[in-house]
Amino acid sequence: MDLVQVDGTVLDQLIAVATTGAAASEVTPPLTPGDSWTPERVDWLRDFHRDRRTGSDGREQEATWAVVVDGEVVGSVRLRRTAVPGALETGIWLARSARGRGTAARALAALIEDARSLGCHELRARTTAADRPAVALLTSVGFVLDPPDRTGAVTARLAIAGAATDDSSAG
Repeated sequence: MDLVQVDGTVLDQLIAVATTGAAASEVTPPLTPGDSWTPERVDWLRDFHRDRRTGSDGREQEATWAVVVDGEVVGSVRLRRTAVPGALETGIWLARSARGRGTAARALAALIEDARSLGCHELRARTTAADRPAVALLTSVGFVLDPPDRTGAVTARLAIAGAATDDSSAG
């Protein structure tokens, strides 16, 4: 498993795997009704990754990578700065074909190392209490979940030991 920068070729592969191997609601916000891939959702996904090519120091303050297994793009991970110095937010999605094989845990482990090198002392993720696979993944790699809010949303937090001492680079 490797995390690969999203250039033009990788972006095309990422969009292909998203539209054929994941529900639109697993990858994009609810831009259109239903769970189908629409031109609006594909455009959003393309723009999302293009806008983040400048990394966490760019305008969006977020970086994305493709998750690659055996030379094949199977999903995406991200790191985004938060308003809290030293805290970053992460997110992940994988194609159905890559789920249940430990790929997500390996991708998060690699991302945690990247976050540590940026001086991050806390990594956060948002999901819902009803998303049992996401909750299981997060807890399996050490995240602690806050109680759900009134909508069922939960924030998961992972303390990162051994972070670089320059917290200004992480948040």
